Amino acid sequence: MLPTIELPTYIVKLPSSMKDVLIRPFTVKEEKLLLMALQSEDSKEIIHTTKQVINNCLVNKDVDIEKLPFFDIDYLFIALRGKSVGESIDVSFKCNNQVDGNTCGNIFNTKIDIASIKTIKEEIDPKIKVTPTVIVKMKYPTYSTMKTIMDSDTELNKKIHMIVGSIEYIQEKEKIHTLKDMTRDELYGFVEGLTQDQFKKLEYWVDNFPSFVVTAEATCKKCGFLHRLEYSDFTTFFV
Repeated sequence: MLPTIELPTYIVKLPSSMKDVLIRPFTVKEEKLLLMALQSEDSKEIIHTTKQVINNCLVNKDVDIEKLPFFDIDYLFIALRGKSVGESIDVSFKCNNQVDGNTCGNIFNTKIDIASIKTIKEEIDPKIKVTPTVIVKMKYPTYSTMKTIMDSDTELNKKIHMIVGSIEYIQEKEKIHTLKDMTRDELYGFVEGLTQDQFKKLEYWVDNFPSFVVTAEATCKKCGFLHRLEYSDFTTFFV
């Protein structure tokens, strides 16, 4: 019988709760699944495979990834990518330094260290009073909900979908309407029936979802300008 390779484990903190969880690197077989899902360009397949691989690599079996907010899943995947493929990633930037009144524009490559990733999270009261008698309790959408929303057609529709996907309950005076009490059509009708001022109160919640950023310094080889960079596009971390 061939030997079984014991995989190392690492502790990471979930951004939403600061709970410690154990992860292991993904294997070559799991990396192959990710590549196949990406090449399929099928968003449902990509979502399913990403969750499957993360679930496989979670040593803690008391963590339900179906209930975790989307940014916890994003963070877990970034951490897995770093432990499995490497912390250093090649990225390209465009130099925006002004030289003799013109933008340099040189495209240069640099490396970023995803181990230095930081969570940007603003503390916002999830109970939002949209009228003197109506309070909307908000939550963070799950990974599946959020990724499906991002496939919406227009920016306004995306925003409406995000708000609907973030509602935990609606309180009218003493009466609480939970998600079990409302249909999706009723929720959309509620949100689309708000005034602009009321809508903006809920919009502020989704506009300030937690996000991640990596800072780095890089020098343009053409003009010598030192850039202090903030990188937040983690879609390329899929492979």
